[in-house]
Amino acid sequence: MITFLLIAALPLTMALLGLIPRTARWLPRAGATLLLAQIPMVIWICAPAFSGQTISYGAFLIDGMGAAFTIITTLVAAAAMVYAAQLLPAERAGGHKITDRRLGLFYTLSGVFIAAMYAVPLSRHIGYLWIAVEATTLMSAPLINYYRGRNSLEATWKYLILCSVGIAFALFGTVLILAAQHSFANGSTMMMGDITAHAKDMDPRMLRLGFIFCLLGYGTKAGIFPLHNWLPDAHSESPAPVSAMLSGALLNCALVAIWRISQIVAAAGQADLVRQLLVPIGAITVVAASIMLIKQRDLKRMLAYSSVEHVGLLTLAIGIGSGQLLMLHAFNHSIVKVALFIMAGGILHAYGTRDLPKLGGVLKTSPVWGIVLAAAGFAIAGSPPFGTFISEWLLLRDAFIQGEVTAAIAVIAGLTVTFIAITMHVGRVVFGNERNPAKTAPVKAWALSPALLMVVSLLAGAAVSPTVMRTLTVLAQGAQL
Repeated sequence: MITFLLIAALPLTMALLGLIPRTARWLPRAGATLLLAQIPMVIWICAPAFSGQTISYGAFLIDGMGAAFTIITTLVAAAAMVYAAQLLPAERAGGHKITDRRLGLFYTLSGVFIAAMYAVPLSRHIGYLWIAVEATTLMSAPLINYYRGRNSLEATWKYLILCSVGIAFALFGTVLILAAQHSFANGSTMMMGDITAHAKDMDPRMLRLGFIFCLLGYGTKAGIFPLHNWLPDAHSESPAPVSAMLSGALLNCALVAIWRISQIVAAAGQADLVRQLLVPIGAITVVAASIMLIKQRDLKRMLAYSSVEHVGLLTLAIGIGSGQLLMLHAFNHSIVKVALFIMAGGILHAYGTRDLPKLGGVLKTSPVWGIVLAAAGFAIAGSPPFGTFISEWLLLRDAFIQGEVTAAIAVIAGLTVTFIAITMHVGRVVFGNERNPAKTAPVKAWALSPALLMVVSLLAGAAVSPTVMRTLTVLAQGAQL
């Protein structure tokens, strides 16, 4: 029990600090410090999973998949809180109406949001899994509307309505899966490990229907096409640290939920259903997102549609049953996307706009920002030698090996269009003519976190080896809910 309390302790401490009056002067630094301290603690707690061990207590369990996504969530949250400690005080000084109370509210909601995201990959109870995903919706919605503008309010309502409908579908699917256990000798259970162990005794028709509803529900939260309509608005209207957590951590939560349910279906001897649904959905999502990327005129919306594209790739990984590549690509995408949303927030602060036609000459204005932004743009577009390229290449290789040739070719076409679109947009921002002079020079210190994340991405690309893949295999096989 202590282990699981430790994982949530520091984020919840940050949440409690946000409730204390007159903490605005030091709260941002405290939040960043707490989340940075969270990194070594979470890695230490999750380390046994890398050798195939598990830690369980009640409805929660640290297995390989849970450990991997808990670490990813921690890295994303830490980077976001470090940037929040830089951005929010600057916005308060610059005239944004962020009162002490609203600043405290940001850290309270962020702390509870992070704790809720931890609960998703660590839940082995199918009901708690649903509750945790729903909790992430409720805790993140006020953060999307943090600036309280007309557009952010609209984005929040769209997020709440669409994701709530999706979560309702997931609840119905969960009930159907539980009802499919009617033939169990010892009655029904809500522990996913027990459900998986007896999956072949379940009613196949009800199980299939339950999976389809769960896919619709959790797929809406993940942003798969065409259930992605909330995602571009929510990611673009949120404060940059929130956008980073939505894209780098929240989407992963929904995908983990899909993975967990898909493993029950596969254990019931219906892996073909998972493949027949998720492989084409993943490919279509990649292609659709790549087409929508071409016409984007807003920097943060462009990054949001890039997230949709990577959700498609991760869905494909689930479809072909590769837990290793699900973890690897989720890690690679998350660290790069967090860096990009941090850079986008800094550009908005410096230039006062995120309209792509009005942005240009960042390299001339600030060489440090220009270099980091260019590197991040190439990385998210899937260019070597970054980690995203390696995981995409491995995913396509496995798709071809497993005979999913049509889907793999479609994904290659989508990735090609994506590369052209992102490099075109980011290239104009970095290397183009200065169309709208910066109101203030981009703060060099703000580029430190993105620069470090890009170094991690480079190392991730260089470090993929048979040893790393064997470790990922151990983690994937250690998913013993």
